[in-house]
Amino acid sequence: MLLGRICCFVGLLLSAGGIVFAILGASVNLSAGAVGIVLGLVGYFLGVRRLGAATIVLGVVTIFFMAAASTGLIPGVVAPGHGYN
Repeated sequence: MLLGRICCFVGLLLSAGGIVFAILGASVNLSAGAVGIVLGLVGYFLGVRRLGAATIVLGVVTIFFMAAASTGLIPGVVAPGHGYN
C-alpha cells in the first residue's frame, strides 16, 4: 500500500508539473503525462484504487493539455519554439 501511494503521489507531481511547465511555456513534453499514467496504474494495481484512478485521470488531462498547448490552441499559452511575438 505504501509503495502504491508513493507511486501515485509521484505520478500526481509529474502530471501537475507538466501542466505548470506547459502554462509557463517552458516545455510541452508529453512524457510527464505518460509516466504519470503508468505510475497511477501501478498504484491502482497495488491497492490504492481512488488515488490511482485520480492519478490516471490527471495524467490523461495532462497529455491533452500539453498537446493543445504545443499546437497553440490554448489562449494565453504560446507554443514554445514557434517564434510567435
